[in-house]
Amino acid sequence: MNRRNFLRGSALLGAGSMAYGMGTAPTLAKDWNSLAQKDLKPIARNKNNVFAVGKQGMVSSDHPLSTEAGLWALQRGGNAADAYMTAAIAQCVLEPTMTSLGGGFSLGYFDAGKGNFSMAGGSFGVPGALPLDIPYNEEQAWTGWSALLPGYLRGLESAHQAYGKLKWEELWEPAIAFAEEGFRMDHFLWGYSFKARKMLGRFEGSGRSDWFNDGHMIGVGDVLRQPELAATMKMLQREGADAFYEGKFARRLVETVNKYGGEFTLEDMAKVKGYVSPGAVPGPQLGCGKYRGYDIGTMGGGLNILATRLMERADLGSMGHPSESADSLYIMARIVQEMWAMDSGRFSMDGDPLKNTVEMHQRLISDEMVEQVWKEIQQGKPKPFPGFAAGTCALTVVDSQGNVANGTHSTSSESYGSGIWVDGVIINRPVFLRKFKNMPAGITTAQWVFKDGKPVYAMATPSRSFLECVLQATANTFEFDMGLEDSAYAKRFGHPHPGMQGIEIEGDIDWAIQKELMRRGIEQFPVSPMDFNMGSIHAVYIQPDGAIHGVADPRRAGMAKGY
Repeated sequence: MNRRNFLRGSALLGAGSMAYGMGTAPTLAKDWNSLAQKDLKPIARNKNNVFAVGKQGMVSSDHPLSTEAGLWALQRGGNAADAYMTAAIAQCVLEPTMTSLGGGFSLGYFDAGKGNFSMAGGSFGVPGALPLDIPYNEEQAWTGWSALLPGYLRGLESAHQAYGKLKWEELWEPAIAFAEEGFRMDHFLWGYSFKARKMLGRFEGSGRSDWFNDGHMIGVGDVLRQPELAATMKMLQREGADAFYEGKFARRLVETVNKYGGEFTLEDMAKVKGYVSPGAVPGPQLGCGKYRGYDIGTMGGGLNILATRLMERADLGSMGHPSESADSLYIMARIVQEMWAMDSGRFSMDGDPLKNTVEMHQRLISDEMVEQVWKEIQQGKPKPFPGFAAGTCALTVVDSQGNVANGTHSTSSESYGSGIWVDGVIINRPVFLRKFKNMPAGITTAQWVFKDGKPVYAMATPSRSFLECVLQATANTFEFDMGLEDSAYAKRFGHPHPGMQGIEIEGDIDWAIQKELMRRGIEQFPVSPMDFNMGSIHAVYIQPDGAIHGVADPRRAGMAKGY
């Protein structure tokens, strides 16, 4: 199928809140091209996109068109992992402020047929000449010096080899269509791009030619076409991931990054590898923790599990929702502070998501650790921590066989990194990995809740507020018995603004509660309601009768859609 035919003939499901009966095929639309020319993230939000119910499948993502791309993959016979990968590649076109083929990729996958969970992806690689432990330099941080070796394509390749049913070539169809034919610029993308305009067209390349093609930055409502990115994606569609790390493209990438201050080599590029973790049955084998009768979390996410268990230890549900209770909000804020204060090693940078040893993981999720940290929360002083910024995209998918895929992919950078583009690909700038030398390991952007060996709840979130969002979303559902839609709309707090230590908190939370939090020593910075940086809940809840509830956070105006 060529790209123009994809745009005109791909499947378009019904309204986001519509549930199709078992065995009923979604309605086919004939004109995807017209859909792509509409502003699908209007200022007046489409509330129908927030919550959906399905019987056979569900996709939730940050952008309506990437949700459509994932559903298209399911309709072609792909599984949840295929849909995740297809939507993720599309997001590299649709959400360039958040993700890129020049970033990193991860995917958590529950295989219903095997009854096990595993992870696949590609982490950032570290240039041999610029190890992470060299002194941080703020001026160099705005150059190619801050770039790390992209793991996205190796991660995508590993995930496809491990889980994929569709052909590699098929995964690229929607993304190429959107890059080549264009899509309508929405106010979210324009706003983030305008804020980062100094980086966007800073150097020669697609940022300048696509966004400033007449000397002025394109505006809301304009059609954004990315011909260089489309050409690169066609090459990767045709030649595979090797074409990114070897040969002509790899040489251009190394030369361009080095031209602007980096120290990449072709040898560095050749060393970048993807990973696939061994499959493990949910429960002790997977490293889950116990939480209110469920198995929660996965190996490598020990701090997420510890934090969630602390909510149960506090009996958070009895205190009232954090937006209505100073006690509850204080406990939640202190749990987050204690997790960020954990000095348990660095994020994995070597392609191994299980850098946390099994022994360390078991120690983090143990009853003894829960009691130790709970005592510190009760008796110790608040522990403010500095914030950082990193753009990210999140996805959660369920297919008709009960397979579930979720996770995030990202440049882990502020929008457009250092402004370096290579043949339409944005190069990452994950500067926090160089700036903060002692970040805790064991915090993840996803949450999994299992019952009797099967997932009942899975969510992922982008944004620097990923831990805060994961915990509040989990609490909303399992501590306060909220449905997914109410959970997404609930007021929340988030990660400190970069350079500050006070938690950001949505300002429509009662001022008396905010004052009480300040009196107890929790620094905070009120922000506008429904703030973009509070994280974005992309979750599914699988009901006992098999119905799949899905949600896409209204803060990012994405879309959940089921069939």
